[in-house]
Amino acid sequence: MCRISKATAETSAHPIYIILGSGGHTAEMCKINQALLQPNNPQTHNRPVRYIVANSDDTSKRQMRAALPATKDSDFISVPRSRSVGQSWPSSVFTTLWALLWSCWLIWRDRPQLVLCNGPGTCVPYCYAAYMWRLLGCLPAHSKIVFVESYCRVETLSLSGRLLLPLVDMFVVHWPALATRYAHKPNLRYFGRLL
Repeated sequence: MCRISKATAETSAHPIYIILGSGGHTAEMCKINQALLQPNNPQTHNRPVRYIVANSDDTSKRQMRAALPATKDSDFISVPRSRSVGQSWPSSVFTTLWALLWSCWLIWRDRPQLVLCNGPGTCVPYCYAAYMWRLLGCLPAHSKIVFVESYCRVETLSLSGRLLLPLVDMFVVHWPALATRYAHKPNLRYFGRLL
């Protein structure tokens, strides 16, 4: 078990991890990201941001750079994909385990203050790794895992959402039907349609 000192937790510039996924996930995350990184937001001011993107996903990188031209190559971390579209479920066990090992190492190395995601499969290992390292005392106690369910999920949760609902600090939904259905979950939040 590892414990980081209170002084280290308060003074280190722990980054924000924003996890990108192909297609509509990144389009939604671009809008969320622009709101999050406003200059007057004290929570993110002078905080490094790292964009986690699957190594086979060039589109997400281009979309984020178009939305935020100030992003640099060094802001992006290419990682193994948990499961490719059309990949068989048996073979995805091995690629998911490899992605989980990567995520454990990256979370250990960077100790992010916030892991923010909105549903791509790439996010699942990173949320589990952050949860595990925080339980072991290797992340700052104030670190958070926030999942924003995809805008297109009106009445049911995505697979990623169902896997992560039990462990994230905040689970945001866009639609009242989901808010009502999961009202018994203390970490679920409904702020209206954010996008």
